[in-house]
Amino acid sequence: MSMRRRTLLKVIVLGDSGYVHKKFSQQYKATIGADFVTKELQIDDRLVTLQIWDTAGQERFQSLGVAFYRGADCCVLVYDVNVMKSFDTLDNWHDEFLKQANPADPRTFPFILLGNKIDIDGGLREESKRLVCIKRKHALL
Repeated sequence: MSMRRRTLLKVIVLGDSGYVHKKFSQQYKATIGADFVTKELQIDDRLVTLQIWDTAGQERFQSLGVAFYRGADCCVLVYDVNVMKSFDTLDNWHDEFLKQANPADPRTFPFILLGNKIDIDGGLREESKRLVCIKRKHALL
């Protein structure tokens, strides 16, 4: 029987806080401080455990995030496509993450940019131009 290798990947999700007003009231649970979920995946001969950490975007909990950034393997920067301010603050989230997590090589640390709530009508129309700029600036996926 072949021995499986086990890998743990810690993914941090950052972005301005948002709420879902009267949309998913019974299913939605606001994050207070930080929360995480694990998901196991089989990739080739490797068992990969994803730890996906959601840190609350509220300023009053932002200082708690520092402890959760350490040891991260990837950072997902999330913005609401309908709220320009959430897009405008991505630079701050990116820089704060690098400052607090202190990865070995900040230039090659993997970041993913994720536009959320695209299913809601009225999404940003100028988003694509600004998206290209921020992706180039920080070498984001």
